[in-house]
Amino acid sequence: MANLPEFWGGQKNIVLCDPNILACREWRDLFRQLEESKANIDLNQGLDARLLTEEKCLVIERLNIKEIHFAWDRYEDKDKVLPKLKMFSEVCSTKPHMHNAIVYVLVNHGSTIEQDLERIYTLRDLGYWAYVMVYDKAHASQTIRDMQRWCNNRFVFARCPRFEDYNKVEKKEDKRQLELFK
Repeated sequence: MANLPEFWGGQKNIVLCDPNILACREWRDLFRQLEESKANIDLNQGLDARLLTEEKCLVIERLNIKEIHFAWDRYEDKDKVLPKLKMFSEVCSTKPHMHNAIVYVLVNHGSTIEQDLERIYTLRDLGYWAYVMVYDKAHASQTIRDMQRWCNNRFVFARCPRFEDYNKVEKKEDKRQLELFK
């Protein structure tokens, strides 16, 4: 990570393209620099939720962030990720833009459909938007592609809360949605 003055010249928007800033030893100083910039901060990839602490949550909350993203890549990290996401929701409950944070869910990489759906449903129950990222697109089954389409379309996801039900009405709903946007 570079210090902010090395790449920022006072622009009103700062985009960090690989923002695993939580893993950096100098995270406090880097977050301080971002906060002092008063710029709009876009952490456009998923922060590692396993590395959250209450202190980090409080610092993140002070940044001028429109939307925050976390990552839950491995189902096996459930016991590490979920307590941290719950903590983030509790600590950052005063800022509306911190609600409905997005959690990238990596699928088709050492997990079953059932495990992937468990992550999606759990995140929704916690108030997060799951966003399905397919690891191996070339070998993804139609079910995985359907799950990604269902989950990543907020309109459809909100209207059809269970993937099992979406599979039954998927084509009909997709056609209806396309008609709405013509």
